[in-house]
Amino acid sequence: MANNQIADEEIIAVGDKVDLVTQSGTVYRTMIEDRLNDGPFLAGVPNRKGVHMQVDRGDDIYLVFYRPSGRYIAQMNIVALEKRSEVRYMWMIQKTKAQRNQRREAYRLPVEFDVKIFEYMEEEQQELTEVLDDVTVDSLESVSCRDLSVTGIALLTKRKYEFDDKYLLCLYMDRTPESIRNRSLKESGPGLYLAATVKRCIPWRTTNIFNTGMQFFGMSESVSDDLARYVLSEQQRQIKRRRLI
Repeated sequence: MANNQIADEEIIAVGDKVDLVTQSGTVYRTMIEDRLNDGPFLAGVPNRKGVHMQVDRGDDIYLVFYRPSGRYIAQMNIVALEKRSEVRYMWMIQKTKAQRNQRREAYRLPVEFDVKIFEYMEEEQQELTEVLDDVTVDSLESVSCRDLSVTGIALLTKRKYEFDDKYLLCLYMDRTPESIRNRSLKESGPGLYLAATVKRCIPWRTTNIFNTGMQFFGMSESVSDDLARYVLSEQQRQIKRRRLI
């Protein structure tokens, strides 16, 4: 399939029951009721316990829809609101291509350690473990990891990152508590550098913090193997600890 083609499963369709994630992080359920000439989508403004979702023209929201192959997410923008009789509606345009959520394909390890986020340049992909030896390079921000898998990472960020933008991450896994430290990764250097693409950036409990999910790419086979061993071994340790409680 050509790069500019979109698979049927990635297309939002009239009749889809969808979840909307607002700026406050609240999830609402609604349905796509119409579409204008491959342009804006029409959906009812959902409510919870009789209170309508707070939404204004110009707001960005995430739309989640479901297919047999999994869960898809796209960023939308509210372009118009209208009322028909007593029913409220909103028109949304799709800002990003729908992406399948990868979280079911790899175990997500709940773990905390420091991560620095840097601007990404294409030439950095070949030697990611050496590109930031120069200490004069400033990070965009230092953040905390929420969970980690072989395919990606979830971060708590102060900045809002745009869907599909690329960044270079430095994972300081040697600052993790000793009980979940991985020696093979620690001995490779003070930080593990990985390139990643933003796949989610939604408010986390407050509008000042974002739950940012990124998917790794360009990872060498040896680093991927080390990361897989780390996630598997710590998963087993956490299971054993829970059994002892």
